[in-house]
Amino acid sequence: MPTPGSAADRISGGPASRGAAEELAGVVSLAMAPDEPGAEIRLSWRGEPMSVSVLERTLAQPLDPETDTLTGREVLDRHGSEIWPEWDHDGNSWLTIPIHAARPVPSAAPPKGFVPERNAVYDFDLLAHTDHAAVDATPLSRLTYVIFDTETTGLDPNGGDEIVQIAALRAVNGRLVPGEVIDQLVDPGRRIPPGSTKIHGITDEMVQGQPGIAEAGAYFHRFAHRAVLVAHNAPFDMAFFHRHAPAIGAAFDNPVLDTVLLSAILFGQQEEHTLDALAARFGVTIPEEARHTALGDTQATAEVFLRMIPMLEAKGLRTFGDVLDAMARNSRLMREMTARVGA
Repeated sequence: MPTPGSAADRISGGPASRGAAEELAGVVSLAMAPDEPGAEIRLSWRGEPMSVSVLERTLAQPLDPETDTLTGREVLDRHGSEIWPEWDHDGNSWLTIPIHAARPVPSAAPPKGFVPERNAVYDFDLLAHTDHAAVDATPLSRLTYVIFDTETTGLDPNGGDEIVQIAALRAVNGRLVPGEVIDQLVDPGRRIPPGSTKIHGITDEMVQGQPGIAEAGAYFHRFAHRAVLVAHNAPFDMAFFHRHAPAIGAAFDNPVLDTVLLSAILFGQQEEHTLDALAARFGVTIPEEARHTALGDTQATAEVFLRMIPMLEAKGLRTFGDVLDAMARNSRLMREMTARVGA
């Protein structure tokens, strides 16, 4: 049994949460993908989720007040890791800690272009997917985000064009999580027009032997599980995933935020809302060699988006639902802008 002031109390936020801590100590799961570096530790319990403020206060405390001045935050920083709270509408709560240096036992080399099963999870309980009603009421600062971008063979997501690259980053507690990255070339199953290669630099030779959209899309879907998706001109990118949902074997029903639309809410109709314009407005540098690469544009979008969150909160848009309402009030403007503003 934990005693007041014990490590279990500090993890759970104090003696009043000791029941949650006891359950937390008994439900620890490890997620590790075969042949892929990295793992996740999940500490789960039944009951209310830990707030970000309580978690940050806990991480700021020494691990052992009597003998050690090292804090939980310093341990995470030294290992290039992070911790964040998650929860679902069935009353399950958990903390997720990625361990990027973990390595599984080596096995036979995978085929070229193989996309590993990232979510080979060994868990004591299956965790339900967070529904949108719970997300709507959640403060923006408490959500987990996956910011992403794609490069494609052309500009027709509903016709013959296809994805040739997917990039994604995870953001928690207002900052990017080190090591939580996707940068995946995709075989589009067709020729890449020279005009498109001139923009993003991806050639037919580069995508030979890479996974198709069914594998790469499924990998991205698992990476984005329980997260809010964020992209610049998101309807363009999402159209490809929606079209290929049957082949991927999963529907992309995540909540979605679009930095084009958020920019319109923050700065009004008359301002420019391209990614270059937003980067300049927020002081985000996009190296020339990274512009129009999926990972480079994802990094820029992520930095812009994270700077937007406090501005949205200052306008009284504190929850995901608040932002959706603001978008609805500007729906005509949003439709016009989405149609005319490119990446």
